[in-house]
Amino acid sequence: MTVGIRGKLLLITGVVVFIALVILTSLQVSLQREAFEVELEKRTALMKENLYQRAIAQAETLERLVVEDIASYNLLSLTHSVQHTAESTQDLDYIVILDNDNKVYVHTADASQQQQSYVEPEGSELAKTATRKGHIIVLLGDKYTERLMVYRLPLSIGSSQWGNMLLGYSLTRLNQQVLLSQQENEQRLSDLAVRTSFLGIVVLLMAYFLISQLSLRLVTPIVTLSRFAKDLSEGDFSNTDKITSDAKDEVGALTRNFAYMAVRVETSRKQQAEYNQTLETEVNQRTEEINLKNGELRRALTELEESQQQLIHSEKMAALGQLIAGIAHEINTPLGAIKASVGNTSKYLSLFTEGLSDFLESASSDDKALLCDLISHARHERVSSTREERKIKRKIMSILDEHNIDRSDEIADMLVDMDLSDHLPRMLAALTASSAFNVLALAHRLTGIGRNSDTVRTAIGRASKVVFALKNFAHHDMSGQMISSDINQGIQTVLVLYQSLLKQGCEVIEHFGELPLIACYPDELNQVWTNLIHNALYAMENSGTLTIRTLLEDDIIKVTITDNGEGIPEDIQSKIYESFFTTKPAGEGSGLGLGICKRIIDKHQGSMAFTSRPGETTFVVTLPVAQ
Repeated sequence: MTVGIRGKLLLITGVVVFIALVILTSLQVSLQREAFEVELEKRTALMKENLYQRAIAQAETLERLVVEDIASYNLLSLTHSVQHTAESTQDLDYIVILDNDNKVYVHTADASQQQQSYVEPEGSELAKTATRKGHIIVLLGDKYTERLMVYRLPLSIGSSQWGNMLLGYSLTRLNQQVLLSQQENEQRLSDLAVRTSFLGIVVLLMAYFLISQLSLRLVTPIVTLSRFAKDLSEGDFSNTDKITSDAKDEVGALTRNFAYMAVRVETSRKQQAEYNQTLETEVNQRTEEINLKNGELRRALTELEESQQQLIHSEKMAALGQLIAGIAHEINTPLGAIKASVGNTSKYLSLFTEGLSDFLESASSDDKALLCDLISHARHERVSSTREERKIKRKIMSILDEHNIDRSDEIADMLVDMDLSDHLPRMLAALTASSAFNVLALAHRLTGIGRNSDTVRTAIGRASKVVFALKNFAHHDMSGQMISSDINQGIQTVLVLYQSLLKQGCEVIEHFGELPLIACYPDELNQVWTNLIHNALYAMENSGTLTIRTLLEDDIIKVTITDNGEGIPEDIQSKIYESFFTTKPAGEGSGLGLGICKRIIDKHQGSMAFTSRPGETTFVVTLPVAQ
């Protein structure tokens, strides 16, 4: 339903008057409520003060009687006086006489506590007041309601304090009086609100009647003008000459201006039709030109993206070329170990074969038992460092020398190789035999084949790790689609490829957090880690501390790479992302690395920032988990 100007005017005026009346009523009720509350607080404070004064006067009067009875050991009179006072005094719930050990002598409300330790009444302590004579007034009750007032005063006999007297006053009657006053105040406020509301309704009706008559006189010319405007909007200019008004007010001026506008609109419409035809022709021509330009821009953008991918791949291959020498060393080292182990295996096998026949012909049952014992308990895994092995060897030699066993140095070497130091105590008797050395040498040759096999296995695993890392790094995904990848694994792949440089004196501190798999371009991100780690090693001259930290914060993966190199000078920090800017000598850097890294991170909707000072440079890369 459409609401006209008159209806809107009446509605707005009614709402304004209603809001004003509501505010006025609320203000009046609020002020009256504050006045009532202030008066109630004064009355409550006065009643409490009267109760305090009564308690003080009664306590001082009763104190003299109690002290006299206690001094004369007249417990019967003491009990009678206290009980009579408690029963004859309004609002006094109980009186308790305590000695200095908190033992109850008299309790008017609970005789079972007499001769027992005093138990405080239930309820939280809401307030505590000390009088000028050292007496204490404590208010007890629930969270907001005061239920009991306890008046405590010391009892002194002579110059020493004998104990305390407690007077418990019930605040029930006082609370009832306060509640009754609150109810009376609420009733007064309710009556005031009703009277004010009735007066507001009368004022609202009177305002509504006056505004209704006034709006009727104002809206009639506007309705007529609206009808003419509708005809003009439908293209009917036949009644333009009937739009007239002799009124001298604003509505009359509006009508005359509207008539002038109608004439101008008719003229403009004819001119606009001609102009639209011309404009449509020009727009079609411009559209064709823009479509041609857009096609050229799309082709240029495609070529630019292809060039950027080729540039990223070229930079990646350049970094790989810098690593080739180190990677070859990393592969040649385990190959050399494999070659040496194969030779040693052949030598051990040949020596074992040569000595086996002689052993079988001349060996006693004890020698055969010792051989089987040595072979069955020998271990191939090397878990001790060279320093630990030397320490174990010296210990074995000292034990062998104590038992006068010849060739202790050679025997200790073979026992350490076979990791039999823990079994030496039970083998000492067998090792003292003259043939024990030959048996031990034969077992050492046979177990040497296993030790060489472990060396080959370790070397193969090391070479496989380097080859696998190289394969992952050199992989180039041409599909152009994001795939799920592990950021930690990508960084570790780059660290494997840089092992030859890291072993020159660089300490790597790794703090890898638990990261989810994210959709990304892993080969491009590997290029980022390669560039940042390479720059860090270059800044430290391959000797220093490289700290790599990854963590997850609010669905954002944060990678921090810190080195303790010489840092980036402040005057060039603003240029490090510029293309072809480099501080490296000619032939060592193209100046494209950090710029490409920045574009790769931007492509992943992440960010890249750094801080640098002498002795510490930190690059921080952030990547969103959800792409």
